[in-house]
Parts: sequence; structure tokens; C-alpha cells
Amino acid sequence: MEKFKALDKDGSGKLDVAEATEELKSHGMGEKEIEFFVNSSSGDDAQIDIGEFAGLLLKLKVYDQRKKS
Repeated sequence: MEKFKALDKDGSGKLDVAEATEELKSHGMGEKEIEFFVNSSSGDDAQIDIGEFAGLLLKLKVYDQRKKS
């Protein structure tokens, strides 16, 4: 996923909270929404790997569609 690689600034293969927040802000989310999505998508290490990122994108797609309705 190109988007994941672009957000993974340190090349660790995981997104930290700051990297994930950048993506969520681009969706126009506020702090509470960002906190919810990061907490519900990250693993025990508080980071988001590629699989968790794919799940996050799916959640965002559903969230964006509901917001438009």
C-alpha cells in the first residue's frame, strides 16, 4: 500500500500515533475522533501495522459514508 509507505516516515513498517494522526487529520477529524480511531486500530504496542492500517482505511470509508448521509 503506497499510502502506508508514504505515512511510515521512519520506515519501521508500523505507524506511530503521530504518523496515523496525519492521515486522520486529512479526513477532517477532530481530536476525539482521531483518538478513537487510533486506539481502536492500534495493537498492544500502540502502533499500527499494515494489516491494522487496512482495517483503519475500511473504518474510515464507512465513517466517511455515514457522515455524508
